Amino acid sequence: MPVIGGKGPNPWGRWALRWGVPSAVVALGSVWVVEPATRVGAITAAGVALTALLVFVGTMPRRQTPARPRSRRGAGE
Repeated sequence: MPVIGGKGPNPWGRWALRWGVPSAVVALGSVWVVEPATRVGAITAAGVALTALLVFVGTMPRRQTPARPRSRRGAGE
């Protein structure tokens, strides 16, 4: 596929470096590194992990449809 405007057809590589890896590190690190000892600490760590997960999912690239137009079934009959 040709590269248009300096951007390739697959945005997943850029997304993984910009959003995916940092979100995963924050989500996992908030529980594994901090190791909360109190209930408030556990709730805080879970909240941070959940927020990182929502950022992770919310920033994923959308699926793009092919550039060629699709004809409707039965068109022209």
